[in-house]
Amino acid sequence: MDLLLAATYTQCNWRCSSENAELFFFAYFKAVSCQRFVDKGGYLLWNADRNILDRAEDRLEFSFRYCNDRGLIIYQQGEGGSYFALGVTEGRLYIEASIEDRVVEIFIGESTQDVVLKNQTHEVIITGLRGLDSDMRVTINGTEYPPQILTVVSVELSFSSVAMRGPTLVGGYKNIFDLRLNTQRLKAYPIACIFYIRTGAGEDLEPVPLTSADETQGVLDTCTVCPQPSTISMTTLTSYIEMQIDKQPTTSTVINFRFRTKALNGLLLYFGGPAYLAVYLRNGALVLRLNTKGSGVDAVRQSTRQAPFNDGEWQEITIRRENNVATMYSLAGDVLARVEFVGESSDTAHVLNAQSLFVGGVEDPRGLPTDMRTSFRGCLDDLRFTVLQDAPLPYEFQRQNVGFRDIEFSCMHNQTCESYPCRPDRGEACDVGVCECAEGYGTVNPDPLTCENIDECEPEPCQNGATCTDLIADYNCACTEQYKGKNCMLDRNCYYYPYYNGKNCTLDRNCYYYPCYNGGTCLEMDTPTRNETGRNCTCAHGFMADDCSVVDYCADNPCGVGVCNNYVSGYNCTCPDDPGEIVKDRQNCGPLAVRSPIQISPAALVIVLFGVAILMVVVIVFLAFRRSYLKRKREALLDYPKSPVYEESRENVVEYGEEGYGEEDQDTFDVTVIQSAGDTLKHRKKFPVLSPEDAVEVADFISSRLSDADVDTNAGARDAKMSFADEGRGTPATSLSSLNSSSTEEEQSYVYLQRWGPRFSRLSDMFNDGDSDSD
Repeated sequence: MDLLLAATYTQCNWRCSSENAELFFFAYFKAVSCQRFVDKGGYLLWNADRNILDRAEDRLEFSFRYCNDRGLIIYQQGEGGSYFALGVTEGRLYIEASIEDRVVEIFIGESTQDVVLKNQTHEVIITGLRGLDSDMRVTINGTEYPPQILTVVSVELSFSSVAMRGPTLVGGYKNIFDLRLNTQRLKAYPIACIFYIRTGAGEDLEPVPLTSADETQGVLDTCTVCPQPSTISMTTLTSYIEMQIDKQPTTSTVINFRFRTKALNGLLLYFGGPAYLAVYLRNGALVLRLNTKGSGVDAVRQSTRQAPFNDGEWQEITIRRENNVATMYSLAGDVLARVEFVGESSDTAHVLNAQSLFVGGVEDPRGLPTDMRTSFRGCLDDLRFTVLQDAPLPYEFQRQNVGFRDIEFSCMHNQTCESYPCRPDRGEACDVGVCECAEGYGTVNPDPLTCENIDECEPEPCQNGATCTDLIADYNCACTEQYKGKNCMLDRNCYYYPYYNGKNCTLDRNCYYYPCYNGGTCLEMDTPTRNETGRNCTCAHGFMADDCSVVDYCADNPCGVGVCNNYVSGYNCTCPDDPGEIVKDRQNCGPLAVRSPIQISPAALVIVLFGVAILMVVVIVFLAFRRSYLKRKREALLDYPKSPVYEESRENVVEYGEEGYGEEDQDTFDVTVIQSAGDTLKHRKKFPVLSPEDAVEVADFISSRLSDADVDTNAGARDAKMSFADEGRGTPATSLSSLNSSSTEEEQSYVYLQRWGPRFSRLSDMFNDGDSDSD
């Protein structure tokens, strides 16, 4: 609230407090305290002698904010049938007055205008109320709106006249029966915040003392935004919610709530135990039931209103109990039912001892009358309750409950049929408590519910030879080429001029001459947009360019976090880890497999691997032959007489076939072979042992060979003798005198054979023993 608005409150300040403010600064804050919040069921009342609306016929100013759809803001009671009422309905200000039995009804603003919206602050200035005619001037939030006069009569309105002297109400009413309204438009509580009311002529305005009303109810000093009503849905036949409330026994009870359903029956409210106050639906009518003692015959009354309460629209009721009498009111204040519990004796209880407040049903319905055992199915909201002589206070279902079952904390109108699920396959749908035929289906039989699809093609809606296809709650017309529109009643543009376009078919049909390729959609344009062809192509996925002729390799974002670069024949990726594109032709921005600057092409890599494979095969073959060769050689040395390579081994040991004198004997006789054979024999873990019989034969063979050598007359040819007699300088051979059969007995020593291993040691012993024997 700015300083300018504070200045307008200056006169109000002096009436807000018994102490006059000396400074404007303090006056401003006192002005704020003049505001009053009037809740549902509340009001501000001034007695007739106060005459607080004096001179309002010249100028009436007020500021307010409201929360409900409609309600009474200002009401002045007069003598006889005279009154003046002003409030909100249908988003507009509404004035209803009766002067000398002549009724005037005036709306402010057009019917299509929302002049005063809910939950917004509005400042209103009305001048010229005296005649209640077209001379009125109404300004709302700085904008002037014309009055819409429903009844044209000539009246003279003066709030200071004797005819208009009476009580004044602001923000609501004490009892609907005290009002003299002729219509239902203002019979409701607006739940309003009144900031100020001023009356007077010109600039001489007097504030209405909002803080010093003669009687108040449901009034607070602080204004807030409109609270969101607390709402629940009852989903099954056993749903309930128990509220946490003040249950102290008193002679008064006020309960207010709204509900919405299409179900015929269901318990709406139960307050008590064993004495109780209850409201429920029976065959679409409301029933009020009271028993303040808990015994005897209940007082029961059904609503007198002809219209049912289960029409699916929001209904609002208020139940007021005083002692042993309970009355049920509609939103407009009309009495729906009244009951008085008398009991069976004169000691009728006036105080209702109640243990709990159940809404929508009870936890355990046993013991209740039969028509109260089924839970309500539908939506409830804005529950208000009090056991005091005051406006009922709002309760929040979700926060202020003791327990609940099968409850949704919102109005879920399509989830209120859980006890008997509807069948969508048969055209059924749930709507606030009942299964009905869904939109597009007609009701063949209500009980049992039978639905049939409505053929929207009957009668034929499609025109000009179009084909109609029936849909659920709709239809589709397949138009011929010449027509278009929902019902094919409009000529298709340029049908007779297929090569032209535009409103008057004077432009070239650019999509005809310049089509979009690869499934692209062409849009005719009166003027060129993307190019000079005058058409705009929307390409299918995977294609690009003005005519959609180029493949968009980047359409599916193959580069991920990188940038995809399109080319005529493909794409590559510019990746965050290689912004300079050192790695060529990357197809994605995954981790680099090779980070060395040396790059090997796939073809070169195949050739290298093939060469390595061939080399490995050659090595394996060489090793195999080498191993075979060594094996054969070893076999020849270990057991050469029996080996297939005997001749080869034998030649190296005993044959000396070189010719020539003094030639170095290093080819046919290699002593290292004999030495290696000895080494091999020494390291053998196992070697064959000759049997005694075989040993004798070997000894005889060796002896025989030695004897033959000794008596050989051909031994010692000059060329052979010269070879052995004069060996070369580099020969590794030692003395070969043992092979000379003509040597002396002293030279026949076989001790050196012991160096060749165990087998040759035995041979040495045999030879030595033989010599001894011959001696």
